Amino acid sequence: MRDTTSASGSDAPRRRWERLAELIDLADRRGLSALSVDELDEFAHLYRRTVADLGAARSRGSDPRIVSYLNALVGRAAGLAYGGRARNRLRPRRFFLVTIPRTFRRTWTACAVACAVFAIPAFVAWLAAAANPAWADALFAPGLADTVEGFLARDVPPGQYFADSQSLIGADNLSGAILVNNLKVALMAFALGITAGLGTVYFMLRNGLMLGGFIGVFAHHGRAIDALGIVAPHGFLELSAIFICGGAGLLLGWAVIDPGDRTRAEALSQAGREALSLVAAALVMLGMAAVVEGFVSPQATGLLAGNAERIIFGAVIWLVAAAWLIAGDRLVARPAPIGEESATLRASPSVSPKGSG
Repeated sequence: MRDTTSASGSDAPRRRWERLAELIDLADRRGLSALSVDELDEFAHLYRRTVADLGAARSRGSDPRIVSYLNALVGRAAGLAYGGRARNRLRPRRFFLVTIPRTFRRTWTACAVACAVFAIPAFVAWLAAAANPAWADALFAPGLADTVEGFLARDVPPGQYFADSQSLIGADNLSGAILVNNLKVALMAFALGITAGLGTVYFMLRNGLMLGGFIGVFAHHGRAIDALGIVAPHGFLELSAIFICGGAGLLLGWAVIDPGDRTRAEALSQAGREALSLVAAALVMLGMAAVVEGFVSPQATGLLAGNAERIIFGAVIWLVAAAWLIAGDRLVARPAPIGEESATLRASPSVSPKGSG
């Protein structure tokens, strides 16, 4: 075996590893059947060469980072080659910490569009109800303006808005009822995507008008900050989950409108897999939001009595969820040479295994 410790000698093994990782990622997404005959031959060849690289790295005491990386890469390739059905078993840790964040990063634009479809009419409704509370009754529900004005007349902390309901049915029942309602809203936003996205757009627009009308009544009385204080502990998380479900619905809608070079069924199948990952993320967030809304939002005394504290609390748990969606896969080891590991290999050619040529 020739020595590959030089910078030039390390390039070929590194390129092999990167190419093998690309083929593994493709097969992970679409199955081995998605690989062409030439790609399958290439996969088998690169797998054998990488096994040899791993053996050489171990025997010659190469950098532990390289050994660990190659071990993970070989393990993934072996799982594809020999794992069969066992490889397809649901792995919750990987699904929630890897699949969901990566899916969100690929599809965040659809979620952003859903957010815009919600936010623009919400802002318009806010302005309309702030000028005339009667708009809130038209956009949300008859009697909303009177309900809000009655609450404001009591001059109580924002948490009292939910505390009354909590005292009647209990925090656990309130949380459960809220969760059921939010699940209906979120799943409707997703499922209506099959109507070429039109149902999802209508649903997001309608709910935006309702929320805007609600806040607008508070704004009419110069108390918009109280409306924010009422909804902030759970609302940032809850609304984000609804935007994500709306984004999932728009993915389905776009697959119906423009399947590209695939059949419409194939496009819907692929979009459906990504959409379901987004929905799973939203369900986790809605569960958290329901617990907060049932147990935390009704607090009218103590640490969360004031608007500022409630807004900060809501922002913090929203940031935790955002960190999970954006960077959750960085919490687990992953053999992805095209990212950080690739940079490490390029920067440290002297740690390549001595042994494969």
